Amino acid sequence: MNVKRLLALPVAALVLSGCSGLNFSIDDLLAAPKLTEEQTQIHEALISAVGRGITLKYPRSGSNRSAYVIADIDGEPTEEALVFYEYSSAESDGIRMNLLDKNEEGEWYSVKELAGAGTEIDQVIISPMSKDGEMDILVGYQNPAGENNLEIYTYSAKGFQRIGTDSYSLLEAIDIDSDGTDELITVQKNADPETGAVTSRAYLLSVADGEIIKDDGTELCDGVTSYVRAFSGILSNGDPAVYIDEINSDGMLRTEIIFYRYSGLQAPVKLRSEKMLPLCTRPVGYSCADLDNDGVYEIPSAKPMLGYENAVAEEQVFRTTWSQYKDFYELEQKLSGYYNVTEGYMMAFPSRWNDAVTVKPDNETEETVFYKYAGDINAQMTELMRIKTVTKNESEEYLYDGYTLIASRGQIDYLVKLPTNMREQMILTIDEVQNNFYPLNY
Repeated sequence: MNVKRLLALPVAALVLSGCSGLNFSIDDLLAAPKLTEEQTQIHEALISAVGRGITLKYPRSGSNRSAYVIADIDGEPTEEALVFYEYSSAESDGIRMNLLDKNEEGEWYSVKELAGAGTEIDQVIISPMSKDGEMDILVGYQNPAGENNLEIYTYSAKGFQRIGTDSYSLLEAIDIDSDGTDELITVQKNADPETGAVTSRAYLLSVADGEIIKDDGTELCDGVTSYVRAFSGILSNGDPAVYIDEINSDGMLRTEIIFYRYSGLQAPVKLRSEKMLPLCTRPVGYSCADLDNDGVYEIPSAKPMLGYENAVAEEQVFRTTWSQYKDFYELEQKLSGYYNVTEGYMMAFPSRWNDAVTVKPDNETEETVFYKYAGDINAQMTELMRIKTVTKNESEEYLYDGYTLIASRGQIDYLVKLPTNMREQMILTIDEVQNNFYPLNY
């Protein structure tokens, strides 16, 4: 498989759909799912209960991506299983969810089958949202006709019960108020029937005494056409936060931030939109990311790289600056350099490269080449290094040809080749390359 085509898939899909269900994983693409021994036992118990005429349904986003979600949801020593499927018959009326448990002999059996509330599964979240410690099961169903549907269940001595429903465009489970239990952040869009203007609000949902509690919410930025993804993280001061990437009506990607303060949700980008929105808006594909895995997400901004200031849109190459949100509506720059959107890495520029280095793709070798800028992108320039992205089984031939492995991500290797003319001060050492190279894990 061509690695560039493989790595470009999530960006292309995102541009075409703007859907939050595109949580990209290279490992998912390179390895077909196989049933474990336990999943096989669960599947046989399911077939025994409902018959063989079913098709498994897989959640499209979130951390639980299997049709078999196995977790301890009732506080007992053994685990339970949730299986999602639909009947294959022509008269099938949608998704089903089946709860399976183990009997005293350790054998799986079906406890209850419930009808789902959509045509596809968006995500499944298993989380203790109430103070009594009981696990809650949150299932989001995609509904192409409008907002997605959320259903919340518990499994206790009273049985497997639905305790609440809601609608959403985006949802994320996080302990946003640091009280020791997770809350659910949902985002809902509303369109004015007369003007068509779209407004959005973020809400905080929690569970108490078996009931859903929903606050009044906080306003988010207007003009959203779709939500791409939410990222649970922290602010630079350590407070929990949700970072939301969304597509605006101009087809640009922007980031909003939600955190909890003064007994409610706060949305600083909306509160100071005139100042913050220009700093948080950029081309599609430039998603926010936790570059150094410290929990604080960086928000990218993009401007033309040296030599591309007057280039046509399809030939633009950008320099990307990554910044962190600070209190009082400020963004503080952390890194700046070249972000390869399709291949999923960031190469930060060391200080001596600032205003001196540019990037030019080598279309013949499918490499990214870094040059000492000479005032004209089409002029003869001094090559400083080239980065090659390959699958692991391709790496060896390049290592024999003078390339060095600098990072790996799943089944993908990132290689660099440096010139042998080390008298050029702009050429980096291999340690400098590795210290400034960031593979992005989405």
